[in-house]
Amino acid sequence: MLLIIRGKVCPLCRLLPVKMLGTMKFAAILLAGIFFVNAKSFSQNVTISGKDLTCKQIFATIEQQTSFAVVCDNSLLSRIKPVSINVKNISVSEILDRCLKGTGLTWSIRNNVIVIKKEDGNHSPKEQMIPQEIISGIVRDENGTDIEGASVFIKGNDVQKGIVTNAKGEFSLENIPPGSYTLEISIIGYNKYEKKITVNGPVSRLAVTLLPSVNSLTETVVVAYGTQKKTDLTGAVSSISANDLNNRPVTNVTNALQGTMAGVIVVENNGQPGRDEGTINIRGIGTLGKLDNSAPMVVVDGLISSLKDVNPNDIEHISVLKDAASAAIYGSRAANGVVVITTKRGQKGHLQVHYDAYAGKQKAIRLPDYLPSWQQATLYNEALKNEGAYVRWTNTDIRQFKDGSDLTGAHPDTDWLRKFYAGSGVQQNHYLSLTGGDDKAQYLFSLGYFDQNGIVPHTDNKKYSTRFNINAALSPKFSINANLGYIYAPFEEPASAYFGVPAFSEMISQIYRVSNTVPYKYANGYYGYVGDGNPMAWLESGSLNKARNHTLAGNVNADWEFVKGLHFKPNFGYRLNMIQGELFVKDIQFYDYLTGAPTKYQGPNNLTNTAESATYTNLQALLEYQKDIALHHFKLLAGYSQEYQRYTSDTLYRQGFLNNIITQINAGPAAGQTNAGSANELALQSVFGRLNYDYNEKYLLEANLRYDGSSRFAPANRWGLFPSFSAGWNIAGEDFFEKMQSIINSLKLRGSWGMLGNQAVVGNYPAIATVSPGLNYSFGQAIAAGIAPVVGANPNITWEATTTYDVGLDATFLKNKLTVTADYFVKNTNNVLLQLPIGAPYSLTAPYQNAGAVTNKGWEFAIGYRNRVHEFSYYVNMNAAFIKNEITDLKGSGPYINAGTFQQVGYPVNSLYGYISEGIFQTKDEIAKHATQRGGVIAPGDIMYKDINNDGVIDGKDRVYLGSYFPKMTYGLNGGISWKGVDVNFFFQGALGVKNYVQANMLGEVGANVNKPTTIFLDRWTPANPTATFPRLWISYTNNDPARTPSSFWVKNASYLRLKNLQIGYNIPDVLTQKIGIRHFKIYYSGQNIWTISKFYKWVDPEAPVGESGYTYPQVLINTIGVNVTF
Repeated sequence: MLLIIRGKVCPLCRLLPVKMLGTMKFAAILLAGIFFVNAKSFSQNVTISGKDLTCKQIFATIEQQTSFAVVCDNSLLSRIKPVSINVKNISVSEILDRCLKGTGLTWSIRNNVIVIKKEDGNHSPKEQMIPQEIISGIVRDENGTDIEGASVFIKGNDVQKGIVTNAKGEFSLENIPPGSYTLEISIIGYNKYEKKITVNGPVSRLAVTLLPSVNSLTETVVVAYGTQKKTDLTGAVSSISANDLNNRPVTNVTNALQGTMAGVIVVENNGQPGRDEGTINIRGIGTLGKLDNSAPMVVVDGLISSLKDVNPNDIEHISVLKDAASAAIYGSRAANGVVVITTKRGQKGHLQVHYDAYAGKQKAIRLPDYLPSWQQATLYNEALKNEGAYVRWTNTDIRQFKDGSDLTGAHPDTDWLRKFYAGSGVQQNHYLSLTGGDDKAQYLFSLGYFDQNGIVPHTDNKKYSTRFNINAALSPKFSINANLGYIYAPFEEPASAYFGVPAFSEMISQIYRVSNTVPYKYANGYYGYVGDGNPMAWLESGSLNKARNHTLAGNVNADWEFVKGLHFKPNFGYRLNMIQGELFVKDIQFYDYLTGAPTKYQGPNNLTNTAESATYTNLQALLEYQKDIALHHFKLLAGYSQEYQRYTSDTLYRQGFLNNIITQINAGPAAGQTNAGSANELALQSVFGRLNYDYNEKYLLEANLRYDGSSRFAPANRWGLFPSFSAGWNIAGEDFFEKMQSIINSLKLRGSWGMLGNQAVVGNYPAIATVSPGLNYSFGQAIAAGIAPVVGANPNITWEATTTYDVGLDATFLKNKLTVTADYFVKNTNNVLLQLPIGAPYSLTAPYQNAGAVTNKGWEFAIGYRNRVHEFSYYVNMNAAFIKNEITDLKGSGPYINAGTFQQVGYPVNSLYGYISEGIFQTKDEIAKHATQRGGVIAPGDIMYKDINNDGVIDGKDRVYLGSYFPKMTYGLNGGISWKGVDVNFFFQGALGVKNYVQANMLGEVGANVNKPTTIFLDRWTPANPTATFPRLWISYTNNDPARTPSSFWVKNASYLRLKNLQIGYNIPDVLTQKIGIRHFKIYYSGQNIWTISKFYKWVDPEAPVGESGYTYPQVLINTIGVNVTF
């Protein structure tokens, strides 16, 4: 499909692949209509009716009903008297002729702009002798959005003229004689634009981009239940805007936050479409147990939501509330910080259509470098000899692996990863938004489509989104806002036929484990088989796990000023999440490749259907009062909130279908069927308030209070009180500071204290005993159905309580071009909810107790510089956080050990734990003199462990702290340059002082047909290579397997620096694009995850989870080409 405009192929279409065009039918039809309207704009008619209408009213009507903009020097307006007019559907030219008749003025059209000017006969003789020119242009922000109301002023050669930009950001200054001038453009919130221009003939239409002022007194930041001027903030708040997101195409909001704000730590460890959201925590891990219990609260347009509930293209602003002063008003769910998202709103002015699109391809990065099959076989024989066993492969086997002479295919060199990661990896994104409105109502409507095909076949994720936001002022004192968003996200991934474990992760596990010595297929087409099966046979069988996710979220709020300064703001929010799942696992029959006889069978085939539904309802009522008394400014907020959520789940399972084609639940036999269902609910009731006070914007105070009640706790412990206090001092407002303001433009000190709560435990009923059905018992001679408690209850548990302290400084220098923010914070969490082990006689799952305490403390810094030199502009921003995490109490118990990690007072959460490696044994005499090590027969070439307590035995008492996966420092660096339409933006992100435990699976292992070694094993210990890096070869899953013994040998420095994104773009000059009705057109290249510097193993991602087996979907490099178009 090609879009034809005025007889030519649209240049946008040439940039897009055919597959992408096939998904753009709706967008193309709409855009074609817009082009048609633009082509006919000169013949548009208007309807005007009224008495004594001023010229401004008439010009405004013309702008509303047509695509024209009207510009006129203010000094000429007095000549046009009010007129009474009643016309219907007449041309614009006729209206203008009537209005200007007898005024000495005339009009002309240039570039769809109507210019009102003096008639030639009214010019002085001097004016008639000197040729006069017009300076016109358009003013936009960094995102290409038109700026209305900007002041445009030109001076020089005894000429001073000024005008403001119209709703389309356009201006026109007429009757400018030849000469040199200074053009100045300014508006509050943006840096002033100055340019030297020379008039000597016709002046090209100017395209001006204004950069935001980083420290404007009127700049606002989104906070809890409203906004605040940046200069009035006393809490720790970081924020990014749509401009920051536009510089890189992001697939989800979580990953968009990585590296952008100090103290906001995002870790990506999975590149699978639909499962690529990273983990996020703010200022450290504030609790124990599950890491997602440290996830922040998310609020989207005032509604508690998930980061998955919003299209990144719809986002206008993201604020992160990091301390209690900024987050305490959210109370019980704000202990881990709050992410506040506001979506884009409609803007006053003509309809503006914006279209974003990009298409790209993914490629796996950091994949293992496995040895070929003949070397794997050779190394396996060596490992068997080391264990005193017989060799597995003969010399003939090894020769056939090496030269491929076995025509049956029984001695292959199967590159399992290449076959597995053979998906297209193509992804595309389309976003279309329409905005507009007038003084009374503004609207935004958007459509989004995202399609990501994974690098593994059938790992696909799509998202269809739509959003409608409207603001309506029904009267000067009453307005209504409504927000509604919907996302439909179908998802699919392959499923394995592995013995009752259909998870895709099991298929990935097998791909990394099955040796190159195992045939993918024999020469006759039969699948190879080993141990657990053939992962490629599973993949190609077509077993799929599908999910259809629906999310509908919206709210309606009003603002009624029923008394001067007193506003009543009710709000009703609702969210519905529905997931329909279908998992069908096909059975597979394997055959003997020589005889064709059936051998192994993996089955039976089975189907699992799930239906999940989660609803959330929120009712709020706010009272807000603002009062100024001389230089004293007061602002009060009081509110009530009531929340209710309900979750239901139903599961149906059938097995033994007649074939792998019929997949309806009622086609499955009754034998082996199971049906299950569950439901739970949660309620929260809250009252809260906030007081803001400042004196002359110099001395700032803020107090917050929230009182929460949660149904998770017993009535006696249900309620929690969460206060906070903060203060600030704008030093730059003092008289004594005036002399320094030429260098230091602003300087503010702030400090805060507050308490926050956390109720994040597993399940909604930890305080009461719960029972489970299916626990049958004997009654007489029969088995009777029964229920019994399975999880212990503790009615005495209550809120986790987090107390935070923060001291911060905000400053700007060099005419606000340089910004600096620094914070020192302490975050103490007490009454941490834990399930501590209980003695053997207690048969139930341990109940929760308020039994732990965790401390996070550290520094945060953010520095930014932005400047423009003529047409060259540039910026650079850097942020860094230094955080120390420590467990301070476990109720006198511990340590609690889990494989290679442990929880212990005095150490970070989930610290690495194991033995200290002292090197590699070189001789039997060295082994004899060393403490006795557990395992099989210890021989030269094995790892030597340190006897910490000197008792002569290496056992559990010799394990120690080995480091923390939580980085000592995280940082981000982003910047960009722009010159004559070309812009380059880059973004680096990384971590320092982080350790990771590398299991041998990540490096490869030696096995017969299961497990395969990587190239690092070429540097293994042998008598001929005693200085090798790695120990002698071992057989996996034996007592002498060092990979099963966590030790410092496997703990490596996982610090890294990653070029997360690089974007290079070109903005086509407006004078070219406007000829085809396009106001702004940008084309760009973007690369994601381009390269990484790390001392970690080259094929292991440094962000991999602690102790990760390596069996995960890899991170991907993404190269994309995209366009931004505004009509």
